[in-house]
Amino acid sequence: MYIIGSYLYLAYSVNCSMAIKTKKTPRKKAELGHFDHDDFLQKLSKRIATLRKKNGFKSAELFAYDIEISRVGMSKYETGSFDDIRMRTLLKIIDGLGMTPKQFFSEGLD
Repeated sequence: MYIIGSYLYLAYSVNCSMAIKTKKTPRKKAELGHFDHDDFLQKLSKRIATLRKKNGFKSAELFAYDIEISRVGMSKYETGSFDDIRMRTLLKIIDGLGMTPKQFFSEGLD
């Protein structure tokens, strides 16, 4: 303890070995490899094309125009020549087919 001016200072140290240490539980880590992503995208492409034709939309270009997505993108989605698809775009396609996501994914992707 020491005094500087009118202030009293207490000097003390903390023994870190006295602190309680708790062990962290290891976090769960995500793993890949549960299914073939490329195969799934090919099935998705086939499902989109099949349902568009089944629902009476003969032209992929006109269908794309109607649901306000890129015609080039629509062509890629139906031929399977894409690496990914935005969720909003997929939802527009599903909605344009007159379906809910539950109906769309309920079959044809096994």
